[in-house]
Amino acid sequence: MDKLVQKAVDDHRVTIWVSTTYESTKPLPYYLLHAGWGDSGKLICCIHPTDTDAKRAAEENQVQSNTGSTDPTVAYSIPFEDLSSSQTKIIHASANLVIQEALVDPLLTRYSVVIVNDYYLRTLEIDLVIGLSKKILKRRDDIRLLVTGVTPESLDILSLYLPDASALSLNTLTYPVDLHSISVGTDDYITTASEIVLAISTARVTGNTVIFFPTRAGFELQKRLEGSPWAPTEPPKILTINALVDLEGFERDIENAESISYVIITSLPAGLIARHIPVAAVVDSGFQEVRYNRNGFANFVTTQPISQETANQRTRIAGLSAPGRCYRLYPQDQIDNLQKTEVPEIQRRSLDRSILQLKSLGVDNILRFDYLSSPPASMIAEALGRLAAVGAIDENAGLTKPFGEQLAQLPLKPLYGAILLKSLEQGCFEQILSLIAIKLSKGDYFDHEKGLPFVAQEGDSLTWLNIYESFLKSGSGPARGAWCRKHGLNEQRLLKATDIKNQLLRILQYRGIRRAKSELATSTTITRCIANVYRQNSASRTSAGLFRTTEGSLEIKIHPSSVLYNLNPKFIVFEEAIEIKGQLFAKDVTAVEGDWIGGI
Repeated sequence: MDKLVQKAVDDHRVTIWVSTTYESTKPLPYYLLHAGWGDSGKLICCIHPTDTDAKRAAEENQVQSNTGSTDPTVAYSIPFEDLSSSQTKIIHASANLVIQEALVDPLLTRYSVVIVNDYYLRTLEIDLVIGLSKKILKRRDDIRLLVTGVTPESLDILSLYLPDASALSLNTLTYPVDLHSISVGTDDYITTASEIVLAISTARVTGNTVIFFPTRAGFELQKRLEGSPWAPTEPPKILTINALVDLEGFERDIENAESISYVIITSLPAGLIARHIPVAAVVDSGFQEVRYNRNGFANFVTTQPISQETANQRTRIAGLSAPGRCYRLYPQDQIDNLQKTEVPEIQRRSLDRSILQLKSLGVDNILRFDYLSSPPASMIAEALGRLAAVGAIDENAGLTKPFGEQLAQLPLKPLYGAILLKSLEQGCFEQILSLIAIKLSKGDYFDHEKGLPFVAQEGDSLTWLNIYESFLKSGSGPARGAWCRKHGLNEQRLLKATDIKNQLLRILQYRGIRRAKSELATSTTITRCIANVYRQNSASRTSAGLFRTTEGSLEIKIHPSSVLYNLNPKFIVFEEAIEIKGQLFAKDVTAVEGDWIGGI
């Protein structure tokens, strides 16, 4: 395999690797390192869709199998956490970080090889990295691009975009999958799925069964299965896993446990499931959850039919470790009616940050950039409008000076970057810097009862600021840990916030952005600063518990996680909105005065 890789990279500047899972392409950077691609002083860069993926891949690869020692040539680099050193030759980085790096070094001159992993997920950042890499290839003869995780269904699109690429197959489907489809379509997926799972158990099939179901239907299926008769066998452990953090926790729990078969109900991508747990059988509902963004702040989750690509991916993972089974809850002839691939994120996610980054890279006409898949013109126009509203874009759609240029250079989403820069003018820089650091590290959980001493009437942002400032005064060592436990807080996340704050200060210094003293800032000063930037994410009360947004005139409620949940402020601003059972809920809410947001 290593000679195949070496020849492919030596002979072709771009190589597309058609592969089933990340496991099949994990050795690629080592093959390239042994072939000499790390000898010139340049790095082999493995790009991953998320920070978590990059960190995990590096930690997995750092342990040398022959000695068990840590390999100093492997490291990871993600926003606010760079573990690379002078010994690093292989670096695992998140796509977001590489895009940010390109703002300083547009040709990515420190890399000899760029390996883009998990292409099949088609995240917004992965699409942009491939687009930027295509531009770099025109100006650098000494760099190689490898794109991995390409499915057979998505190969055509990528091959057309990279016409000079060589396509090679790394087929890891080494075991047959016994594929079953129902003969006639059904509307009662829960009953059909439960009957199949019971039949799998009766047949004494060993190993984990994964059921791909939308979230709400998945919980109903779990209740049905838990109340079903499993005799004569003992019922398996039934879990619903719909978040990466839960999947990683499950993987840790079973790592050293005795061999037990699980039934796992999930809405996560098949490739992600296969990376964390072995799969013996798959039950495929034929549906999936797809996330869309609206008005820049509202995240909608819709349930819709899967594509041919996803259907085949779900089938493939049943045969990765042993002969497997896949049961489709739809007729086989329905496959031909499904779209071939999924809609990429770039056509359904907010483009605000991406447009800022492209503008900073000198792309004047955003519509004419050479996208792998072009976003709708309406989405680009909406994003430009939001950027203009915060002062980042001028009337000619160029970056404003210095605000827009500075905003694009910060490793933050536009709202965070904008509020940080605005705080320099409004006298609350230290507080806003602390607030952003805590937002980037706090997670979603907040124990309202234990955190009652910190609750601010202005809302969630000032509540978390109170928590952070109290944490800094809580002492160190055991005393600090005891304080965190008393208030139901995660000590490591709060320590991480301090680290992020210090890194942001260094970044601002490097960018030449002045630091202002703001010890005398009041809660009103801080709240006004938040309102000034978040005015597009504002809403006014229409009745008890109900609000209407300024943008889009959408009905919205305050999310139960907010400290303002049981209160009824007249005007609010919020960080994002999520849809739950058809209802929008505002998260990270701050109560404001109407004239601070234009008197809506």
